[in-house]
Amino acid sequence: MVLIFLIFFAGCWFWPGLLGAGPAAPLVSPPSAAAAVENITLPYFRAPDKATLCGEHVPLEDPAVKEDLDREFTTTVWSRIQTTMWIKRAHRYFPEIERKIRDHRLPGDLKYVVLVESDLRAKARSSAGAQGPWQFMAPTAQRFQLRINDAVDDRMEFTASTDAALRYLKDLYRLFHNWPLALAGYNCGEGRVQKEMAAQGVKNYYYLSLPEETERYVHRIIAAKIVLESPERYGFYIPPDQLYPPQDCDEVNFTITREAPVKTLAEACGSYYKAIKRLNPWIKGAALTPGTYRLKIPKGTASRFKEAFSRGVFG
Repeated sequence: MVLIFLIFFAGCWFWPGLLGAGPAAPLVSPPSAAAAVENITLPYFRAPDKATLCGEHVPLEDPAVKEDLDREFTTTVWSRIQTTMWIKRAHRYFPEIERKIRDHRLPGDLKYVVLVESDLRAKARSSAGAQGPWQFMAPTAQRFQLRINDAVDDRMEFTASTDAALRYLKDLYRLFHNWPLALAGYNCGEGRVQKEMAAQGVKNYYYLSLPEETERYVHRIIAAKIVLESPERYGFYIPPDQLYPPQDCDEVNFTITREAPVKTLAEACGSYYKAIKRLNPWIKGAALTPGTYRLKIPKGTASRFKEAFSRGVFG
């Protein structure tokens, strides 16, 4: 009986007419995956033939330099998730960076450094221990007066770390008198760049042999600039309402003489623990130790916070 059923089932599979489905359809193999792919044409995005960085010419007339940039440009264009997030976050953070760059009288292209360093993530951390949006190592951070202790890490405070990064970049430019070399120094250390320049007798970043990460670094910054200056040209059509708005918050300055739990800080402005930690990623743990701080709190809550502070809720 089982055998008869199997034969009948097989017949229905190959000859549907057995079940009243009409004449049997001819046996046709499904289209192969390769054939389906042949019908899909992806756009090709061409890297520009000319480029500048911080007002300085990029020697794309040299085939090797052009190929190095093309690698980073192509990677940026086709890293659709990462580059989409760059565009969304840039809308939030670039206005503040641009203001600070103008205050420091530095080239506007330096804003693209932070994209390559951290994807504009406040809590970004490298395998070598660099942290924050500008990826400071601890000794360099402390050299530029960023606090690092058990309670706080200013490398993750966007305003303070941006000021420190721009001061460092300004120092590097004074040293090298050239922006690509200054940026290379930011990536692998000015001492390493000076050592290689002396050993190789080369003073041009594009012809200098450096660690691979540093050799790609400036090209990544140039690629970020190319794509973010004209995102639609490279297929990034992001509705304005999908861009992340700048954080709209109040800021309060205060000094405490005893430990203040973040939970208490949040309650003082009618907020909650996670909201305060998100606005202030530089707070490492669950409390602030005695000291002076500048805290971001939800918009419109500064007066409530100050009133709670005056009542001695903490401090």
